[in-house]
Amino acid sequence: GGDLDGYAEVPPLRDEGKCAVIVCGRPFVDSKGNSLLASPFSSEQCGGGGGGVSSWLGETALQAPVVIESNSTSQNELGEEWTKSALGEHASVASFAAFSIALMSNQAPSHLVEDSLKAALDEVRHTKTSFDIASKLLGKELGPGPLPPSSHEFHHDLTALALSVAKEGCVDETLSALAAAADVELIDEVLKHGAVRGTKYAGVDHELLIWIRNELHSISVDESNHSALAWRTLNWVCTVDTGACDAAKRSVLDKQKLNKAFQLRFSRSLEGNPELMERMMAAWVSIYTNQNAFHSSVELHGVLGSTCVYDVVDKENGDDLPEESLLSLLVENVSRSSQVECRIRAVA
Repeated sequence: GGDLDGYAEVPPLRDEGKCAVIVCGRPFVDSKGNSLLASPFSSEQCGGGGGGVSSWLGETALQAPVVIESNSTSQNELGEEWTKSALGEHASVASFAAFSIALMSNQAPSHLVEDSLKAALDEVRHTKTSFDIASKLLGKELGPGPLPPSSHEFHHDLTALALSVAKEGCVDETLSALAAAADVELIDEVLKHGAVRGTKYAGVDHELLIWIRNELHSISVDESNHSALAWRTLNWVCTVDTGACDAAKRSVLDKQKLNKAFQLRFSRSLEGNPELMERMMAAWVSIYTNQNAFHSSVELHGVLGSTCVYDVVDKENGDDLPEESLLSLLVENVSRSSQVECRIRAVA
């Protein structure tokens, strides 16, 4: 590739398109359904002056590369993983920009638009943090190149809105929050008991590992807020267009499809940790079964014709989660926050 303000394009990452990343975030999809990502760019020389790339780094100054034991997971592989994560977060900024326009094209309530714009700013922060971590691991400044050219169409089409928010938000964003929480738990185990040689974080500098863990915790909570926004949006659609709601349930929110999405995301990355895998599945099932939009039209019609479901709690799955775990926090956050729209409508 060529230069971009003194920066060179990094070769495409391996396994592009697969979500084997720390946090994939909300995908940026064009009108043809293609998921779009920028290419990574890096400095050609130490301390290069291209402001466009360095502006996507976090506030922590670039330091010497982290030393990782030669017989453990390679430094390059870990840095590449964080680069993928950063590119996914970068795409999420554009995704929320498009989502805001789609909301406005369908006369959505103003608080949904406002929360969508706030979520885009969260994704800017996540992008900077992820590129900062990747840069430290690889010992050079990394940032995003331009997004690829794309076309987008915005119409008053609640069915299209319901389908996209169900797939990109209710499924992808929720699974991203769970993925970050899983990594937090894995890092906690490493900090307590040390890492097994050859595993992901073996040999990583202790202070860097603590920093990565804390950033992942914050990202996970933010992503759960974005998940709740998606479910709130779908709940709103279900109150104004039952046909659009039913289309999303048939095409995206079918139980078998939801469980398949979970397996595709985590079956490989957590295959050596069945206990964590089980708790992650319990969290996933608890989140989607607590949502208004997941229930049938008969269940949704409550008191005074409200389409809200109150206190729908999957006790069986919820009891599988330790009370103080990050996974429990995410389940509670998504389940409760997604009911805000319901309560607003019930009180009005």
